[in-house]
Amino acid sequence: MPRCPFATWKPISGSSGSHTGGPFKIVHHTTEGSTAQGAFNAFRAHRSDPHFTVDSTTIFQHIDTGVAARALRNASGGVQTNRDSAVQIEVVGFAHRPKTRATLENVRKLCRWIEATHSIPRAWPNGFPKPATASGQDPGGHNRNAAIWDSKAGHYGHSNVPENTHWDPAYTKTEVEFLMDDRGSLEGVDEYESIILEDPGLESDHSRMPDHADPEGVETESVMPMRVARKKRPAKAAAAKRKARKAAPKKAKKAKKAKKAKKAKKAKKSTRRAVARRKPATKRAAPKRKSAGKAKPRGKRGKGR
Repeated sequence: MPRCPFATWKPISGSSGSHTGGPFKIVHHTTEGSTAQGAFNAFRAHRSDPHFTVDSTTIFQHIDTGVAARALRNASGGVQTNRDSAVQIEVVGFAHRPKTRATLENVRKLCRWIEATHSIPRAWPNGFPKPATASGQDPGGHNRNAAIWDSKAGHYGHSNVPENTHWDPAYTKTEVEFLMDDRGSLEGVDEYESIILEDPGLESDHSRMPDHADPEGVETESVMPMRVARKKRPAKAAAAKRKARKAAPKKAKKAKKAKKAKKAKKAKKSTRRAVARRKPATKRAAPKRKSAGKAKPRGKRGKGR
């Protein structure tokens, strides 16, 4: 199994199986993150390992290049992607940001080894990757020709792979020329002076591809191809949840109104008590008694004779 002699071996999820056909090719991705460790965490969580991850200091190898990686979508019924002899490289960084010279130098060095090991030409059969727009967005118009992918060896951007939607790595023309240059050391070559040496804004940036590591939107392969689908919620439960969500604001408003009324009632009662305590106590008038008159003399009852 081919392992790069100058790469750091770091297995994560393992291969998706053997290659099933197609000439060997190199696929360039960007991790859509600022660190290699962040990329490793995403690969582990989504089982989406490439063969290599490259940053400005290190080339990491996760899978032998003689077997398939798992960083591409693979729709059922179409061409193979991961298992079509695709050697995959994830470049630490974002598609919309420029890549540093040190990172590109490592990618360039790795590409020469892969090309020599698997007889891959320095060509881009589906065209060069398209750089991001001035506002850092997807430029669109990517060539993802499936017939070329399945029959032509060379280099491909993730943006040039059939059945996939991402637009990384978005290399600029100068970055592509730098990667394809086989003159050995390029130190001091004037035509590459525009390539940045450092990228201080990298760590604080975020991806412009929000679904890049979304487990609901990424299809990965195990040894047998499988589709990762969202678990469907029963219709009745979903309807009940929607109804509850819709009624929640009204219920909250009603509860708030009741609470306010209760508070007002309590305040009113307290006020009455306070007023009652402040009033002086008043003596209750004694009830009037009726004046006693002279008793009427009882008449004498005559005796019968």
